Amino acid sequence: MKPRLKLVVRTLAAFALSAGLVAWVLSRADLSALARRTADMRPLPMLVAAGCSMAVLLLRAQRFYALAERSPYPVVVAAVAVQNFLVRVTPFRVGELGLPVVLQRHADEPLVRSVVNVVLVRLVELWMLLLLGAGATAAYVGPSGGLGSTLTLSLLAAVTAAVFTFRWWLGALTALARRLWPRGDGTTSLGAKIHKTLDRLTEVLADGSRLSLSARLRLGLGTGAIAIFQYSLYAALLAVFGVSVGPVEVLVGGTAAQFAAAVPVPSVGCIGPLESAWVAGFTWVGVSLDDAIVTAVGCQVITLVFAGVFAALAWFWLGARRRA
Repeated sequence: MKPRLKLVVRTLAAFALSAGLVAWVLSRADLSALARRTADMRPLPMLVAAGCSMAVLLLRAQRFYALAERSPYPVVVAAVAVQNFLVRVTPFRVGELGLPVVLQRHADEPLVRSVVNVVLVRLVELWMLLLLGAGATAAYVGPSGGLGSTLTLSLLAAVTAAVFTFRWWLGALTALARRLWPRGDGTTSLGAKIHKTLDRLTEVLADGSRLSLSARLRLGLGTGAIAIFQYSLYAALLAVFGVSVGPVEVLVGGTAAQFAAAVPVPSVGCIGPLESAWVAGFTWVGVSLDDAIVTAVGCQVITLVFAGVFAALAWFWLGARRRA
C-alpha cells in the first residue's frame, strides 16, 4: 500500500473509531433526559471551570518556558494554546508538533529542542497521572485492589523508570540511528540531513542533562499544580450538571479520562476514548450511568470550546505580533 493511501486509511479509521465510541456512549443514555440536563447547566461552576482551564494553560506554558532556550513567556502561552487545540482535533496526536512549529516560527526556538521537551513533559505528566491514579485507587478500594491496582502500579513503575532514564534511552536510540543510517555524500543528501538532526539532538540531550535546579523544580512543581487545577476543572464540570462527588471519586474518574486521552490511540484527538473512559471511571465510583454520560459529553464539548477560544485568541495575537 502506498504511503499516502495508507495515511488516508489510517485517518479514516481514526474518525471511525472516535465516531463509533461516541455513538456507543450516547446509545446507552436517554437522549431526552440528556437534552433536559444540558438545558439546566449552572453558570457559576461554568465560570469556575473556565478559570481552571485558563490556569492549566498558563501553568503548562510556564513549564515549557522553563525548558525553552529563547522564547518569551507570552509566545510560549500562545504556542501551548495552539498546540492544545490541535491535539484535541487531529488524529494520532499530530497536534503535538504545533508547539515546536509555533515557537520556531515566532521565537526562533530550535525545533529539535522543542520536540524533545514535548516528549519529556508528556512523560512527566503521565507519571504524575499514574501516581495520582494509584493513590486514588488505593484510597477508594484499599491497598489490595486486585488487578486494577497491580496494573496501575506496574505502569507507574515503568513510566517512573522512563522519566528518570529519559536522556539515557533517547541518547541510546540516537546513537543506534546514527549507526544504522548511512550519512551519504555531500551535505544535501537525506542521510546528511538526518545526521545533522541527530547531531542537534545529541547537543540538546547534553544540554538538557545540565538543567538548572530552578528548571527542574518548575517542571515538577508545575506538573503538580497543573494536576490540581485539572481535577478542579473536572469537579467544576460535574457541578455544571448538578453532579456532586467526593475528591477521591473525582481523582479516580478523572484519572481514567486523562489516561485515555494521554495514550496515543488511533482516534481524532481524545474524542471517543475520553468519553468512554470517563463513563467507565465515574460509574465505577458510584455515579449513575446517565450522569456519567451527560458529564462525559459535557466535559468534551465544554473543554473543546475553551481550547478553541484560547487558540483563536493566541493565533490572532501571534499574527498581529508578527506583522508588527
